[in-house]
Amino acid sequence: MGKNLFIGAACMLSLFHSNLMAQPMAANDEQSQKSSVSTDAEALRIRVVQKVQSSLAENDVPSASIAYIEDGKLAWRYAAGESEPGKKATPDTLYNIASMTKSIVAETVVRLSESGAFAMDDSMASAWVDPDLKDDPRHKLLTPRIALTHRTGLPNWRYLTDNVLKFQSDPGTEFGYSGEGLQYVAHFIENKMGRPLEDLVAETVFRPAGMNETTFTDRPWLDGRIAMSQNKAGEHSFASRRTAWNAADDVWSSSGDYARFMIWVMANPVTTERAATYWIPRDNLKYQICQEGRVSPLLCPKSLGFTAGWTVYDTPENLIVMHGGGDEGEHTLGFFNPVTGNGAVIFTNGANGQKVIRDIVEILLPDPSFVAFTNMQSGG
Repeated sequence: MGKNLFIGAACMLSLFHSNLMAQPMAANDEQSQKSSVSTDAEALRIRVVQKVQSSLAENDVPSASIAYIEDGKLAWRYAAGESEPGKKATPDTLYNIASMTKSIVAETVVRLSESGAFAMDDSMASAWVDPDLKDDPRHKLLTPRIALTHRTGLPNWRYLTDNVLKFQSDPGTEFGYSGEGLQYVAHFIENKMGRPLEDLVAETVFRPAGMNETTFTDRPWLDGRIAMSQNKAGEHSFASRRTAWNAADDVWSSSGDYARFMIWVMANPVTTERAATYWIPRDNLKYQICQEGRVSPLLCPKSLGFTAGWTVYDTPENLIVMHGGGDEGEHTLGFFNPVTGNGAVIFTNGANGQKVIRDIVEILLPDPSFVAFTNMQSGG
């Protein structure tokens, strides 16, 4: 589950499952589903269909599932390739979304705070102190906002510090991508609200967003629907079906369900502030890709950072809110522009999935800066 900064960002990026499944959109073929879409959206779908099969083959990725959002609505879904050897992927195939889990938990935290349950800048010490940190007074400085903007000073995972959680810097002083930070705030809201995390997420996010194909932990309805991961050696295996939640990794979802989540986020802002200002990150981290030569200075974004659990990539042409995920045999990305209402979800189940994501982004959002970023993510 180790992830670097922007695999975590672009990696920087249900608990509730109704017996009545959401009614599918009319299918135009076995692997593609669309609603009434504009000419532009249909043209994009055709281009994706034409490109994705060759991209999967060229990059040795078993499958991809894509959901496209236009003007705040789910326009179409498409799946290509095999979810496991000999079995076709469909728009209903479920993928391990890895670090895209973080945005689901972050939205839960932010919306519970907006309801008045606690303040984003409250110390979490009143409800949760990790046993490893109880003797370090700096734990009192940890707040939900610090956790969601990756400024806790904690490592990504505690196995990096000999399986003992330790501060690597003082809370609030510098950026450091941390799954442990999301775990910390998840324990906080469980204790603060006196309810299990999965119940809180279901009530706060999944049900109002209409999500019934997403889960943190094992469910019988996962059987026969999940995509096998393929590692760099070409070996296939099923990712973990957890019996206990992880707030930063390993949720199962369909591309359409995660698209519904992003649509709901856009349609139900937690603030009256303009999207173009609300989403701008406090800490501009673009130097981590621009000054290091990973993205050409000519294509550098105006800003890059975290706001409330999402990665924000702000270019002269687009305000892109996103999160990605990457484990050994899967790579995923979800992004949307809260100003235009357009976006997409792209799930893959291969170690080279970022290259397929890059090829699809070039079609769906041909912003030169963002394409350069996804090309960097893919290794060029």
